[in-house]
Amino acid sequence: MLAGPVAGGVLVGWIGSRNALLADAASFSLLALVVMASRLRRKPQRDDQEEETLFVDYLPVLRNRRLMVVTGALSLEVFATAIADVAFVFLVMVTLGAGRPRLEC
Repeated sequence: MLAGPVAGGVLVGWIGSRNALLADAASFSLLALVVMASRLRRKPQRDDQEEETLFVDYLPVLRNRRLMVVTGALSLEVFATAIADVAFVFLVMVTLGAGRPRLEC
């Protein structure tokens, strides 16, 4: 959570925003290649007694209280971080009066 924005800022300052986005896209492509090359396949094991419903794949998570609490907490943290990221932009631009960034090369 802390290293990502710092690394992104360093990349933008070092190679420019366009190249930083290209590097980000390349990292996602590399990740996709690694996942495809792993050839991992899992076949779902369904219990014959359970009826087919919309949530049948989520039942192991829904039945585990700890997983539900952790999933809910993580969802709230991601939501709060997204709101804070937007609020920080307004804090810098409006409250601190920084305005548009001026990058000198």
